[in-house]
Amino acid sequence: MLLLRRLDRYVTGRFLATLALALTALTVIFVLIHIMDHVDVYIDHDTPWSTVGRYYLLQMPYNTLLTLPMAVLIATIISIGEMGRHGELTAMKSSGLSLYRITLPLMAVGLALTLGVLFLGETIVPRLNEQSNEVYEEEILDQPGDFEDFRGNFVYQNPEGYTYLVRSMFVNDSGGGSADQVEIQREMEDGTFVRINAPQMTWEQGGGQWVLQNGELRVFPGHAGAADSVTADSAGATGSAGADSAAPDAARQAAAAPASADTSAEAGAAVTTRPIDERMYTFMILRSPGLSDSPQELLVESKEPEEMGYEDLVRYIDDRERLGADTRQEMVDLHMKIAYPFANFVILIFGIALVGSASHASRQSGTVGFGLALFLTIIFWGFLRVGQGIGYGGGLPPVAAAWLANGIFGLVGLALLARART
Repeated sequence: MLLLRRLDRYVTGRFLATLALALTALTVIFVLIHIMDHVDVYIDHDTPWSTVGRYYLLQMPYNTLLTLPMAVLIATIISIGEMGRHGELTAMKSSGLSLYRITLPLMAVGLALTLGVLFLGETIVPRLNEQSNEVYEEEILDQPGDFEDFRGNFVYQNPEGYTYLVRSMFVNDSGGGSADQVEIQREMEDGTFVRINAPQMTWEQGGGQWVLQNGELRVFPGHAGAADSVTADSAGATGSAGADSAAPDAARQAAAAPASADTSAEAGAAVTTRPIDERMYTFMILRSPGLSDSPQELLVESKEPEEMGYEDLVRYIDDRERLGADTRQEMVDLHMKIAYPFANFVILIFGIALVGSASHASRQSGTVGFGLALFLTIIFWGFLRVGQGIGYGGGLPPVAAAWLANGIFGLVGLALLARART
C-alpha cells in the first residue's frame, strides 16, 4: 500500500506539473491573440493600459476554464507518454499494476477538475465575466451602461402573465419611474383577453405598483367567470371601481352579460358597448396589485450566457419563452454549462486510452506527443463549435448539440481503451 501511494503521488505529480505548464501557456496564448485582435480598439479609444490589464485580469478565470480541457489532453498525453518513453510504465506493469490502476489517480484528478469547473461556473466566473464586460463596454469603448435610467420600445412579461408593451420608460435616482404610451395585456384562464391602453403610467413607491392614467380597458370575453383583483381609482367624475387585476367587476359582468347603464354606473366607469362581445371601459386612474414589477425589473438588460449560472440561465430562458421568443441558442448554451466541464474528464480518458493503445508510445518523443495533443485539441474544439453551431440552427436537439464533442471523443476513447495494452 505504501508503494502504491508513492506511485500515485508520483503519477499525479507528473501530470499536475505538466497540466500547470500547459494551462499557463494556453491561457497566455489565448490572451495574446485577443490583445492582437483588439489592440486597434484600445489605441483608438486611448484606453489606459491599466484598464486593459484589469479587463484581462477579470477575464482570467473564464479563459482558464475555457482552455482547461485542451491543457488536460496535452498533460495526459505528454505525462503518460514520457513515462512510457523512459520505461516507467513497463516497470509498473511488470510489478503487476494494470494501466487502469496506474492512471486511477489521474481519473480522480479529472473528476475533481470537472466538479471544480462546475462550481466555479455557477459562482465566481459569471460575476467576474459581468464585471469584465462592464469594463470593456463602459471604460474601454466609452459606452454608457445599457438601460441605466431609460428603456424604449420594449416588451416585458412577468411570471403572472401580464405583458407590458412600452414606448419609453424613465427611472429616477430615488427608484421611481414613469412610462409613456403603455399597453398591458393578459389572457385569463377561461380565455378572456384583457387589454389596457394608457398614455402614461407612474410607479407608486408606497404601494409598490404601477398607476395608469386616463386610459381605456378592453375586454374580449372567452366565457363568464374571469376574476382577479384590480382597483380603478378616480380623482374626478368617474368615481372608483374594484376589479380583477386585468378585468374590473364591470368587465367581469360584461363578459357574462350585455352592458347596461346600471352596470356602468355601479362600476363608476364609462362603458362602451361594441359589436360582437368586446367591452371597453375608460378610467382616469387605474392601479393593480398584479402590476407590481418595479422599474428596475423592467429595465433589466439581457445578459450573455457566460454572465449567468445554470439557474440564472434557466430563468432567462423561461422569461423569453413566455414572450414567444426563439430560445434554441440559449438552450444549447444551457446544456453546454454541464457538457463543457465534463469535457475535462472525457478528454482525460481519451488521452489515457490513446497513449495506452499506441504501440509506438514508448518510442515517441515529447515533441511528437505535444504536437499530437495540440492537433487533437484543435479537432476537439472543432467538434465542439460544429455541434454548437448545428444546435443554434436547429439541426440537432440542444442536448445532442452540446454533448456532440464529448460523445465522439468518449466513444473513441472507450474503443481505444478496450484494445489498450493494460
